[in-house]
Amino acid sequence: MSLSMHAENGAAVDQIFTSAIEGDLFRSVLAVVAMNFPEATPMIVGLERMQGAGNFLLLDTPNPELRRAFAEEMRAPDGWAHSLHGQEIGRVYDDGDLGAATVNGGPMGQVLRRMSPPKTCLAGVLFDRGERHLLGIELRYPRHLEAELRRPLKDFLTRLARQLDVATRIMEVRQRLDAAERLSGNLLEILPFSVVLCNERRNVSRMNGRARAILRNGRALQVSPDGTLRLSDPIVDDEFATQIQSLQGSLRQRVAIMSVPRNRGEPREILTIIRLAAGEAVGLPGAGPNFAVIYEDLDMPLELDQDFLWRLFGMNAKEADLALALLAGESIGELASRRRMSKETLRNQLAAVMRKTETSRQQELVALLSRLATINATA
Repeated sequence: MSLSMHAENGAAVDQIFTSAIEGDLFRSVLAVVAMNFPEATPMIVGLERMQGAGNFLLLDTPNPELRRAFAEEMRAPDGWAHSLHGQEIGRVYDDGDLGAATVNGGPMGQVLRRMSPPKTCLAGVLFDRGERHLLGIELRYPRHLEAELRRPLKDFLTRLARQLDVATRIMEVRQRLDAAERLSGNLLEILPFSVVLCNERRNVSRMNGRARAILRNGRALQVSPDGTLRLSDPIVDDEFATQIQSLQGSLRQRVAIMSVPRNRGEPREILTIIRLAAGEAVGLPGAGPNFAVIYEDLDMPLELDQDFLWRLFGMNAKEADLALALLAGESIGELASRRRMSKETLRNQLAAVMRKTETSRQQELVALLSRLATINATA
């Protein structure tokens, strides 16, 4: 039998490492092994050191009977799987090392013996051992091919174990990056203001929903076709670029604040530019964007609703209406005129609101309501 030995081929190695970064590493490995040894049944085995649900068996083609046998094997006190814990990482083992009775006597061995032709020989290697888990790849193949396959399988698995050692570490880093990226996105979305993350060249890497809404109207912020964050006014955009470069070169200053010039009656806009420490945006050192750009419309009203104040402080409708009016900037006199009621009545209601919110001055009450409005904006 001639062997193509695709593991020697750069394309096969590329497939393994590409799948570690982008796809399903173990499925890709099984495909490479099956391509090189079509007469064998390859499998990847994951074992927990303690009995539990972490054990798994991956096959290149579905085989429900073999999966059921694997589950039975896990319950056996001294079966084939338990003998794997004593094997050395990176060293190829075979049925001679484990014992023919151990390999072929258990539930999995019985299923493999019933195949045509029977798969009674084994070659395998462990490629990853953690505090609680063990990962290995095995091939079961017919006895009549033992002399022909024994040496090629040993060479193949020795090389594959080295590749998998690196590939699994790549996969673990990718998984940590994915988790950190999801966390970064979730944190951005709960912020009550518009945030865009970019690098020193202003290339945008991430933004929250509030920033996307601002960008859609294109009034203040824009993202050019090359992914660069820009301000609509060219003069202000030049200042923005200058601030970015100034912060990038500063050892001490991390925050710059700039206002966006406006015509009378237009929204008052503030940009806060924050230089991030390395990796702050995704939780890993040396990764992620360099800057967070926060956009705030100073004319955007802070909002609460009566239900929120009732649930938090037990305010009735009139007390909540008074609190919301004060938050919006109305005075007692303006509210009395709008409601057509006496100031004294409103002051009595204000006293009840202060008692329920445990505040002693009107300014303290408004400050508390403002903070609650900011928190409520994330809901």
